[in-house]
Amino acid sequence: MAKKSKKRKNREKFIPKVQSGHRDRGFDFGLLIRTMAVPDFEFNQSLRDAGIIGCAYGFQTLDNLSHPVPSITLIGTNIAAFERAYQAFQRWGCEEDGDVLDVELLLKTDGSYNIWISPEMHHLLYRTIPQADLYETLAMNFSWVKTLDSTHEMVHQLKRYCESKIHPVIISAAISNSNNPSSFEFSPVVGWKNILKFGLRIIDQSEAPEDFRFAPISKRSSPKYEKIKSPTPEVICQRRINTLDIAFPVSRERVRRSSLLGDVKCLPGFEKVTETQVVQAAINLMLSEDLVPGDIHYRKVTRDVEKTIWDSIASRIELADGASKPTDQNPSLVARQIELDVQTTLKRMKAGALPKHFPQLQEVFLREGYVNV
Repeated sequence: MAKKSKKRKNREKFIPKVQSGHRDRGFDFGLLIRTMAVPDFEFNQSLRDAGIIGCAYGFQTLDNLSHPVPSITLIGTNIAAFERAYQAFQRWGCEEDGDVLDVELLLKTDGSYNIWISPEMHHLLYRTIPQADLYETLAMNFSWVKTLDSTHEMVHQLKRYCESKIHPVIISAAISNSNNPSSFEFSPVVGWKNILKFGLRIIDQSEAPEDFRFAPISKRSSPKYEKIKSPTPEVICQRRINTLDIAFPVSRERVRRSSLLGDVKCLPGFEKVTETQVVQAAINLMLSEDLVPGDIHYRKVTRDVEKTIWDSIASRIELADGASKPTDQNPSLVARQIELDVQTTLKRMKAGALPKHFPQLQEVFLREGYVNV
């Protein structure tokens, strides 16, 4: 026992040298960086160039389905533009999942209706930001809109059909062989494969009058952009846990099963640190070394530090391979990283003048609610 205690004491006295020009940095997994998803706009111009004059409704068959499925066929005049639009949808993944395409029909009380086509937001985020849960994500969307002067009874039948739990609908395209939109003289677009959707929505103005899309364009109010508020302590704590759940499930469990938490809590002034603080600090030390071999506390990460760390986190894949990282960290280094992490969060959240010594710093961190308990 005396031998173990002596070893621990020696480890506590370990003080790394700081090279000139480098500084120690903290990093909180709950302070996400913002990123924006921007859709592919090419589909919109392609649908406009397609010269769409109407929609045809009916039933079509698919090889993998035993019964005919309701279909919406866009009738246009430019086959090349239709093919370009489909190529954009194909890049989104419409051949594997037709719901990458958001299609909505808005039935107006004056008897007309609008068809809206745009990228579906959840698929857009997954396609452009695969690890969206590791970022504070914003998204820009863009819709192609077509107004049709009259609503056929089949549209109302389709609305009732879409109210069922499972309602596959085919979206296709065809070229009109006549100037009359109601004519059945049209040819399918060979370069547009049938898109099978399960999430088609048809909205009636009488049932959703508050939907801003029913208001005349001239009377639509400009969108109000509210200042993005800083996350609350509760949100930061939840995001911190989410990051550990998504990116570091193995590392977190290794720390939990090790003596690292107890070793750090034995250090003077660190008695009140929590498991999550120790886990985060140990992982930060591991990431610092992964980014720059031999580095600690992100001293040598000098360019766009936050983005560099978050990119490393987002690309990380953990395996239960029997390795010991990050539990092989010196408790004194973990304690120093905890102090840096706490300082970083309180400074970012503008918690006022901060105490110089960690015990008082930890008290502020606890009092403000930034600690996962």
